[in-house]
Amino acid sequence: MAGRHYLTKAEVNALYFATHYMRRPRGWVGPFPVGRYWRSALVVFFNYGVDTGTVWKSAPFHEPILWRHISWNRQSPDREAKELSHWGWLFYRRVKTGKAFYRPMNRVVHTHIKAIMPSDPRPDSAVFLGGGARPNSRFQELCALAGIMPRANVETGQDEPWELKDLRKTCATYYDEHVPESSVEILGHSVGGITYRHYAHRAPLAFRAIMTLPQPTAFSALVRGYDGECPCCRRRFADAG
Repeated sequence: MAGRHYLTKAEVNALYFATHYMRRPRGWVGPFPVGRYWRSALVVFFNYGVDTGTVWKSAPFHEPILWRHISWNRQSPDREAKELSHWGWLFYRRVKTGKAFYRPMNRVVHTHIKAIMPSDPRPDSAVFLGGGARPNSRFQELCALAGIMPRANVETGQDEPWELKDLRKTCATYYDEHVPESSVEILGHSVGGITYRHYAHRAPLAFRAIMTLPQPTAFSALVRGYDGECPCCRRRFADAG
């Protein structure tokens, strides 16, 4: 565990299933259980390595993903993109740089976004609910529910709680394992070199990586129509009230 700053797929699976036991926030008025939003958020964090403020607006300057940022069309809203996505597209900006991204949705992302879509989504309404004013605190409660031990700091030797930004590092780890160097583009890092910066070079790489990234087993539950059930043993989960 020492020095590891990413979550294993087994831990991501545990987090996903633990969302069924998340407590209902005080005054909750969302159309779905809070855990369903967190399951969808985990899928987005894993596939795109987004910043916390891109999912939940916990500070005034954050621009979260809104329903008008979701496109169900095959053609990207970005006219420069040549690829077609059967599952649609997702738009967001990086919190630190403000850089805009149009990303294809793969089947897993598409299915989870659809699962939290209200019957009449308002264009300027946030897609993800349930983050609260301190989403990291809720994430640490989720880690406790999932039985995930704190990580060890190699410099101090002290245990530290996992934070949502660690899902960004988790995303980078699995993308580079799947398609080497793809995390540079997926996460929107600044890099040198005219060849790499050229859109025609990096866009197809990102598209291929997103559409073929092996997903944690738990993510397939909803895709197979087993929302609330383990896809392996069909054990039923009941969302906490």
